[in-house]
Amino acid sequence: MYNPEKEVYAPKKEIIKIQEKRLRETVKFVYENSPFYREKLKDIDLDKIKSAEDLEKLPLTTKEELRNAYPLKMSCVPKDRIVRVQMSGGTTGQPVIIPYTRKDVNQWKEMLLRDFMLAGITSRDVIQITPAFGLWNGGFGFHFAADAIDAFVIPIGAGNTRNQIKFMKDFGTTVLCATASYPLRIAEVADEMGVDVSELPLSKMLLGAEPWSEEMRRKIESKFNVRAFDIPGLTEMGGVGTIGFECPERNGIHIWEDNYIVEVVDPETGERVEDGEEGEIVYTSINREAMPLLRYRSGEISAVVSREKCECGIEHMMIKRIRGRTDDMVIYKGVKFYPSDIESVLFSHGVSNYKIEVGNGIRVIFEGDQDKIHEIARDIKEFVGFKPKLEAVPFGVLERFEGKAKRLIRVG
Repeated sequence: MYNPEKEVYAPKKEIIKIQEKRLRETVKFVYENSPFYREKLKDIDLDKIKSAEDLEKLPLTTKEELRNAYPLKMSCVPKDRIVRVQMSGGTTGQPVIIPYTRKDVNQWKEMLLRDFMLAGITSRDVIQITPAFGLWNGGFGFHFAADAIDAFVIPIGAGNTRNQIKFMKDFGTTVLCATASYPLRIAEVADEMGVDVSELPLSKMLLGAEPWSEEMRRKIESKFNVRAFDIPGLTEMGGVGTIGFECPERNGIHIWEDNYIVEVVDPETGERVEDGEEGEIVYTSINREAMPLLRYRSGEISAVVSREKCECGIEHMMIKRIRGRTDDMVIYKGVKFYPSDIESVLFSHGVSNYKIEVGNGIRVIFEGDQDKIHEIARDIKEFVGFKPKLEAVPFGVLERFEGKAKRLIRVG
């Protein structure tokens, strides 16, 4: 049986030894089995790609290239070895299809088992899975791991918030898996139903699929009386929860370096930046089979926090929680910011529902009192660097979301 503890707490030397072996094997594998990579890498001496430091010698892989490879032009295995496909996020252009062999599905499950272990989730838990089950990968990774530990699984999927709350009460849900903003919607509906969410049996939440601030985490934990963990992941790397997870210290995301290599690059130049400096995350998957990706530009913004042993005992490197995506970045009067930067200020003033309109200036519309406008504007100016137009509207006016919350609206 798979033992996640052994790999999570492996010594750094062992992690790097496995990483370098898998990197060499993956580079050779994709060159021999993917016409796309054979053409892309034809002028490179692949024998010189031996460690993470050598990856700079390889070109970056982009989402546009994945779109152009639809449906299976980048697959490294014959179709009869593919057991499922998932589709990555995004609303424009050709869909990005990611194929899986049985080995890939097992790898996805094993990464989630590592995450469950760190969150303290066991067979005694009742796990309610609210992300959708479909081409979007949301619900499946949670389900694979929950099933593997023989937990009580409620694969309820997305939507119908009143029913979500009923099931939490009736079945004694202890773990909620959801998009980061969904618990706040659950709390609103629970209030309408006369249910105090702090009295539910919930003890843990695994939340992801969208950037969310520490202020939002504190709000959720306070309201529900739970411990909330950030679970990152993207379909191109195998799905939710695959790339890494927060340890109990919750100072950042530990990257599972025996399965993935992370680089941080300047989004404009593609050149690596120094540790501690923010940039775009570039992933290389080194333990996938149907469609491993070399130096994939994720669009996610983060920074390396540490490559040293964490206080929790884990020696896998750590990055900051995802701040935003390159396509969500806004530049206004020379200031670069992400919706999560505005969110941090709003949540510090007790504001949970908002939207940011970007067009002829920046307008922040939030549900709350008019008398908060001056203080919020002051804090956005101080902490983000500019003063937007602010509009307070009554509670309940703004659209609610049961999946990813759409906070940023580009108009005009």
